[in-house]
Amino acid sequence: MNIDDRIERRLGYDASAGVVVDPDAVSPVTHPPSPTGRGPDLERLLDVLDPAFAGALPPSIYVHGPKGSGKSAIISALFGRLSTYGGRRQSIQTSTRAVDPTLPEFVHVDTRRAATRFRLYHDTLAAVSDERVPDHGIGTADLAAELEATVRTGTDVVVALDHANEPETPDVPTLVEWLSDVTDRLVPVCLGREPPDSIDWRPEVTIGFDRYRHHVLVEVLTTRTSAGLVRNALTHEQIRDVSEWAAGDAHDALAAITGAAWHAERAGATTIRPADLDAGIAGVPKPCVSLGRVLALSDSRQRLLYELVSLSEADRESVNAATEAIASTGDVDLSASTVRRVLYELADAGLLDRVTVERSDGKGRPPSRLVPRFPTLVFKELFERR
Repeated sequence: MNIDDRIERRLGYDASAGVVVDPDAVSPVTHPPSPTGRGPDLERLLDVLDPAFAGALPPSIYVHGPKGSGKSAIISALFGRLSTYGGRRQSIQTSTRAVDPTLPEFVHVDTRRAATRFRLYHDTLAAVSDERVPDHGIGTADLAAELEATVRTGTDVVVALDHANEPETPDVPTLVEWLSDVTDRLVPVCLGREPPDSIDWRPEVTIGFDRYRHHVLVEVLTTRTSAGLVRNALTHEQIRDVSEWAAGDAHDALAAITGAAWHAERAGATTIRPADLDAGIAGVPKPCVSLGRVLALSDSRQRLLYELVSLSEADRESVNAATEAIASTGDVDLSASTVRRVLYELADAGLLDRVTVERSDGKGRPPSRLVPRFPTLVFKELFERR
């Protein structure tokens, strides 16, 4: 937050803003331009990327760590800043001489939205080309040729491939192969949760992220909430409680706080009360799937999930009951059989749990119900607001 924002808050300019002033500042799927609490990890990345500042190719890198440990936040912020330097002559003065290296281009690609060879080439080319890259009417081979020509006549490109190895995204070896098929001047920086020994790729450097320590996560949450919520909406003690509950996972902590804030707003409150915080935490299942995976789904699949989490408990008591209720809504133009099939596919992808319901009479095959594994309060609010 800048100084003007802080002064305006003191003047009361946000008095009628409810609880949430800036949804992006507290969203679990939005990363700030200057992340908090990961200084040493940022320095490690800069050390590995150091050859680029002398105009040379940096090594291939695999960044790994659990969900909510700040991998995407740091890489997206760092590559966003480096992209303003890449691809042009940047004069760097030293104590003995002035050098004029050509820095590589730095590109951050979210493989949740670039899960095919076509989309990977398209998004990478769009980031390094001065020309508009069409979404349709062009083949994958044409994109590859254009990307190769752009790199060959320009500079090397360091490509961060975020969220690799998820159920809906390609694995690391596939992504690396797709890049190497174009040119060896595309250097991969892959981000995933699996340890290096479990992936079939041997990068030149590996960097591991641990979960946030309690006091560091408190600092992260304090910074994000001071930017995104009205002043005094959340007490320091509440932030500490959320941090302890989240056990080092910034995604889950932010999802709980955001859900609590919107729960308070809907009740007409101006601060997050204990009941709001309880509701926000209850809306984040454990273990929790990243909300980014849900928001990367097609609109039709997001609609089905929205209808599912909006059902009453009675309508969600079994898969059949949920299917019939969803298929009967006016906003879903699908047959019951198609709704059931898609819901099962989402369960297979890990976004829903199939939980067996015990029959009271003990007769027959027990039915199953679908339980969301993602932050439901935040998802519902984001879906409705869009």
